[in-house]
Amino acid sequence: LAPGVEPVLVKEGFCWPAAIFSVFWALWHGLWLLALLLLLASAAIELGLAALGANEALRVAANLGFALFVGCSANDWRRLWLARAGYRLSDIVAAGNQDDAFRRWGDAQPDALI
Repeated sequence: LAPGVEPVLVKEGFCWPAAIFSVFWALWHGLWLLALLLLLASAAIELGLAALGANEALRVAANLGFALFVGCSANDWRRLWLARAGYRLSDIVAAGNQDDAFRRWGDAQPDALI
């Protein structure tokens, strides 16, 4: 790591906060463009279904499907944005929580923490 740059840990797999609070999750992580795209996509789904005269069950199913898509993709999108910002993948670690992951990463990369 460059001096003064903190490592960023990104979980692999489904992201519940992003599935439930997609736009707010993106804003929390500083992904402004993604937040705008998620907001526009959600609005397009709602407007499209309203224009088609979809019933409530179809609207719920479509929104649930969109939420599942976002939850499955969110951490990948975050890694993509970090890579575009100049971060690089330095290691992959398996751990039960973020503290353990950081500890295991530090054990594997002792020079990075100096």
